[in-house]
Amino acid sequence: MRLIDQIASLVLSCFAVRFFMPRIFKMLKTRGMIVKNYRGQPVVTSMGLTFIFPCALSIIPFMVAGIEPEHMAFLTVVTSLTLTGFIDDVLGEATIKGIKGHVAELIKGRISTGGVKLIITVLVGMFVSCCYHKSLIAWGVYALLFSLLVNFINLMDLRPGRAIKAFLLAVIFFMMLGGFSNVWIVMPVLAALPFYMKGEMEEKYMLGDTGANLLGGIAGFYAVKAVPLAPAAVMAAVLLSIHVIAEYYSLSRFIESIPVLRFIDQLWRLKTDGDTGMDRA
Repeated sequence: MRLIDQIASLVLSCFAVRFFMPRIFKMLKTRGMIVKNYRGQPVVTSMGLTFIFPCALSIIPFMVAGIEPEHMAFLTVVTSLTLTGFIDDVLGEATIKGIKGHVAELIKGRISTGGVKLIITVLVGMFVSCCYHKSLIAWGVYALLFSLLVNFINLMDLRPGRAIKAFLLAVIFFMMLGGFSNVWIVMPVLAALPFYMKGEMEEKYMLGDTGANLLGGIAGFYAVKAVPLAPAAVMAAVLLSIHVIAEYYSLSRFIESIPVLRFIDQLWRLKTDGDTGMDRA
C-alpha cells in the first residue's frame, strides 16, 4: 500500500472520530442508553459505535486503487460485530451470563441476544479464516482464535479502559508476530483511541458490547491475516483456558491479585474508593 494512501487513511480516521464521537454521545444519551458502571455510577453505554466510522472511512483511500476481497472482509467484520454488540446492549438479558449460559439457552430451544452474538461471531470467524487459510486445521485454529478474541475483549469490559488496554496489548503482540505487516487493519482504531480514551477513563461513557465486539473483531481479523499458525494455536489454547476459568472465577479478582496486571488496570483511571475487583467476568 502506498504511503500517501496510508496517510489519507489516518487523516480520515481522525476526522471521523472527531466529528462523530460527540454526536454519537449525544444521540445515545438522549435515547436513554445509560447503565450503571461497576461503582453504580450512570454512564452512557455503546460508545464503541463511534469506532465504526473511522473503520469504514479509513479504507476508502485503499479502495480507490481497486476493491480487494480483504476490504470486504474487513467491512463485514466491523459492521456485523458492531451490530450484534449493539443489539446485545439494547436488548440483552443481564441474568444470562457467559458462553455457558447462552449455550444452555440454545439447548433449551431458546435464544438470547448473547446467543445471537455468539453465533454471528463464530460464523464471521469461520468466514474470515476461510478467506486466508485453506487447510482444515488452520481454518479451525484461526476461526477459534477469532471467536475467542471477540469474547475475551467483552470479558475485559468491566472497568474503564480495561478492554482497550487488553486490545492494545494483544494488537502489539500480534504485530510483533506478524512483522508489523497489515497495520491498515488496526490503524483506524489506534488513531481514534486518543480522542476516545479520556471520556471513558473519566467514566462519562463506556464501550459496551458494541465497542468490545468491534475491537475484538479487529484484533481477531489481524490475527487471522498476520499471525503464523503455531503461535495462533498457542494463543487459542490460552484464551480457551481463560474462558473456562472465567465461567467459575472472577477475572477482576484475578487481575487485582497480580501486581503487574493491577498496575496496568489502574493506569489512567480515576482514583476511587471501593474498587474491590469483586465483579464477576
